[in-house]
Amino acid sequence: MGAVSELLAHARGDEAASVFGLIPTIERLRDRPLQVVRSDDLAPGVFGVWRSYPERDEIHYAPWVATPNRTVAHEFGHMLLGHKGVPALETANRTLPPEWHDMANLMLRECGQLDCLDESRRRLEVEAEAFASELCRRIAGADGARSARIRSLLNEAL
Repeated sequence: MGAVSELLAHARGDEAASVFGLIPTIERLRDRPLQVVRSDDLAPGVFGVWRSYPERDEIHYAPWVATPNRTVAHEFGHMLLGHKGVPALETANRTLPPEWHDMANLMLRECGQLDCLDESRRRLEVEAEAFASELCRRIAGADGARSARIRSLLNEAL
């Protein structure tokens, strides 16, 4: 079963009627709280970001995105496909004073945290985007179905 099918199969009631409605489903699947927020503090050009903390997950999306559902679905993809959260260097640069950025970069390189190849990162983005595309298509395609189970079965057929 694909990740989108699994997500939709676990949805209860009207949860699968929208991307944002799937938040409780993901909380149950991951056994941890998930908060999705519109955020003005994202770096320029960043549509959305998933932040994974030891006790919770957060998805932040930019207020200017044309399709918040698609952006949030993309971040859901990262979460449910087993990708890692925000890279350590990005978190360090976001939280540390600018004069410490070079030191953080050096320390992370020494710890092997900056060995991510561009190709592997690109593959993760393609996977998350494919997940978002399928999820949004399936939610839109089963618009009239009342129950999550019927929507899931209809979407399987699509």
